[in-house]
Amino acid sequence: MIPSQQPHCLTAGNVCWRVGRVGRVLIWSIWFCGWTMNLSLAHAASDSPAVLAPPHEMQGEFVNLDGFRLRVDCQGQGDVTILFEPGLGGSAFEWRPLQQMLMSRATVCVYDRAGYGWSTRSPKPRTARYLAMEADQMLTAMNIKGPLILVAHSFGGFIARMLALQRSEQLIGLVLIDTSHELQLERLEKLKGSSMMPKGASFVISPPEIPAALPVDVQEDIRRFSRTRKTYAALHAEMGGFRESAYQVRRSRVEVSCPVIVIRRGKDLHASEYKGDLKTAVWEELQQDLASLSPLGKVVVAQQSGHHVHADQPELVADVLLSLLDELPAGESASRH
Repeated sequence: MIPSQQPHCLTAGNVCWRVGRVGRVLIWSIWFCGWTMNLSLAHAASDSPAVLAPPHEMQGEFVNLDGFRLRVDCQGQGDVTILFEPGLGGSAFEWRPLQQMLMSRATVCVYDRAGYGWSTRSPKPRTARYLAMEADQMLTAMNIKGPLILVAHSFGGFIARMLALQRSEQLIGLVLIDTSHELQLERLEKLKGSSMMPKGASFVISPPEIPAALPVDVQEDIRRFSRTRKTYAALHAEMGGFRESAYQVRRSRVEVSCPVIVIRRGKDLHASEYKGDLKTAVWEELQQDLASLSPLGKVVVAQQSGHHVHADQPELVADVLLSLLDELPAGESASRH
């Protein structure tokens, strides 16, 4: 049994872990924003989602990159492309309700990062720079050249910001949903006085619980893939590279000319924790700082949401995106060739 310890928390949004020993095996149990991860890497059965019933027929297409392939699903029509970027351990399935809400106004794309969903593993490091590079290569392979809006959640914010550098001429909007900030480790570790991320590669993690606000069929699809070996490996590698990803984003930080809309959670996830009020204040300050990435930046508070705003209040996220589309000057849209 793992000895009971006070969890260490990282607002990534809100990542916590406990450490203990079982024999000579070091165990890390990690919590993301109040939801616990309880299974071991060693328990992943295979790279197929056959742990439960086989999933429905795959939607979308495969894009072949350098030795691996990504599954991408673009629905709808319109000159503007909206690309969703999940958080750490997140799933493209989480965005399905929003995809359906927006597909009448834009071409709305979701994809599985390498190792997740139907996508195969990538041999490259799982840090923000390489993850953004793969997303950029995917967009190039799909010949997506028109106006682009990037929407990211949590750790996905690092990836979207790196991708924005590569797609600056196309970018017409960046929506950051309770996303990670490059200074959060530094600020929160100083506050707490201890490390807030596992160091090295000798740690064991488990898939996060699925946001309860998602439709049941979406939860089922996420659950089918969450227990595959490749998904464990991808999550493990992204977690191991989190600190390096933060450094990459910090070093590459630039102002963008398009609107940056930061949607942060309204619920206080640290209320019952030691120094919880200070942690919340730091998180809100860092979210406000993200809006300063653009002179057109602003913060929207999702009062009824925890970390998964896109699951708790999808209508709010849809309204933000529709407003961006409505504000697009006539004639600015370029066709998606």
